[in-house]
Amino acid sequence: MSRVILDFPTGFHSDARRAGWTVDETVRRADEALKRIKRKDILWVGPVQGGVHIKEVARSAVEMGKRPFSIYALGSPTELMEAQRFDVLVDMIVAAKKGLPHARPLHLFGAGHPAMFPFIVALGCDLFDSAAYALYARTGRYLTSDGTQELAEIEEFSCMCRICDSITPEELRHLDTPEREQLLSKHNLLACFSELHRIREAIRRGHLWELLEHRAYANPAFKKFLAKIIQHSSLLEQFTPTVKPRGISHFGEASNNRPEMVRYSVRRSRVRVERGKFVILLPGRWRRPYHEDPRNLPIVSKLANRSNVSICFYTIPFGPVPMELDETFPLAQTESFDSHDPRMYGQKAEQVAAWVKRLSPKQVFLISEGEYGATLGKELSGATSNLKVIRVQAKGSKPDRTVGSIIRRLG
Repeated sequence: MSRVILDFPTGFHSDARRAGWTVDETVRRADEALKRIKRKDILWVGPVQGGVHIKEVARSAVEMGKRPFSIYALGSPTELMEAQRFDVLVDMIVAAKKGLPHARPLHLFGAGHPAMFPFIVALGCDLFDSAAYALYARTGRYLTSDGTQELAEIEEFSCMCRICDSITPEELRHLDTPEREQLLSKHNLLACFSELHRIREAIRRGHLWELLEHRAYANPAFKKFLAKIIQHSSLLEQFTPTVKPRGISHFGEASNNRPEMVRYSVRRSRVRVERGKFVILLPGRWRRPYHEDPRNLPIVSKLANRSNVSICFYTIPFGPVPMELDETFPLAQTESFDSHDPRMYGQKAEQVAAWVKRLSPKQVFLISEGEYGATLGKELSGATSNLKVIRVQAKGSKPDRTVGSIIRRLG
């Protein structure tokens, strides 16, 4: 059982001065409550106030975090969620999470729509409550994981919960108001539980981010929601498991900033490198690990053990993948596809060129394939005037002949 102390909500419309007062008053009341609390069978909740004033939310979180509550809660988000101001909501949650103890759960007041559950869970909210399932039912609104539908506009239920499976939309519309609201409330509540099951299973499989990307395309507001979350990827990375039971998926630009990608970029920058070697750039195709690609294997097998050679794969999801990291998670376990987006090629080519420049190579052999290879060739040519790049077209050339040509040039 849990109970919230008598706090003073900031609300949506308070100015900064008023917000600061609500924070101070809530802290004062928290101290008074802690003096009076006797029962040990209740999980007492410490509310974080501040409303839309992020500095006050951060200050409130730090102050409440100093006090030994079993659960902390973030107040005043309801009107933000109704107005789909998810950008402000993200900043509020992040500010609260940074100031509160990580070992204690965070409750988000008023979060009741299943479509937004994956986003707030990804931000670190552990608990949430709302009467939305009943309030929406009163106005004939039908909750789904992708958004809200008007009961008056539905021809068929796609949901197979026990309510939707036992009645048609037409039959539901013709029921008396109390019975209709009751059945619609039950469906809405079951939709919430169904989404929670989906989220927990996604977490177990290590696929919560995939669920976010899928949900982002259900509504432009959710796409903005995810775009704002991406701005805090470095924070999310700190709490993302280093290894997961399954690989990850790379769908495009939004996937570039998922926590695992951020982690790889940071750790790649820490890799100790030997400068002045010959660098071989090979295309990272669908086969993983990339060095096991049948078209790369003849080159890798004859050059990988040479002390004066460094092999690197240029890939769609990760940009540069040094041979030494080829079998580490999540590189060898990532599913991706080539969207043939010139902008994507340009971004990844810049990353590969930056890696090559860091190696200060004696010479670069680029096994160029497709538009990506061509874009990388141009990027390398412009990276530095002292860089000597020898391009070999992958299409039409036999790997054995290519490796023989490289060996002759190595001397």
